[in-house]
Amino acid sequence: MSFDPALENIATLFTPLPVIWGFCGGWAIDLFLNRSTRSHKDVDVAVLRTDQCLIFDSLRHHGWTLEQAIKGTLQPFQEDEFVALPVHTIWCRHAGFNPDFLELLLNESYEDQFVFRRDRSVQCPLTEAFVISSSGLPILAPEIVLLYKSNDLSSVGNRLDFHAALPQLHTQQRQWLTHALSTRSPEHEWLTDLAGP
Repeated sequence: MSFDPALENIATLFTPLPVIWGFCGGWAIDLFLNRSTRSHKDVDVAVLRTDQCLIFDSLRHHGWTLEQAIKGTLQPFQEDEFVALPVHTIWCRHAGFNPDFLELLLNESYEDQFVFRRDRSVQCPLTEAFVISSSGLPILAPEIVLLYKSNDLSSVGNRLDFHAALPQLHTQQRQWLTHALSTRSPEHEWLTDLAGP
């Protein structure tokens, strides 16, 4: 299936770099399912915080303007500045590119493990956290995307993404998400659906 050409354009920025990356958010779910399930307001890309300098330098070289999102405000940062926690969202703009806006999400890792920012006890191997989707583009694994989305059930998009992806999650993905949700939110309503057939 063909997706928004903006995704291929973004891939041309990141694929040449020696870094781990993948589309995340709602686009990751659509790429995982290899079909469009809903409209998306922007493109989100997950990277490792440890790779930020190389990625930021490359984006700036290609004409992007970068700002860090802090408590609802956007603030510039120096080219040699290392963005540390709790900041994890970088807004990237380029008027002459399609898309002209990209949200870069910095993710935590330790050695060969992906570490969930909101609870460092929730981890998985990086080789399972970033995968190649059935659509051929790299994504943050759907179970991790859904774990992030589980924090805000007031979002219709988050609910739609969960119910769209659930039937296609294999046993290991379901088990990981179930364990992570049980650790963070034992009464979470998605646990009932995950326990079903």
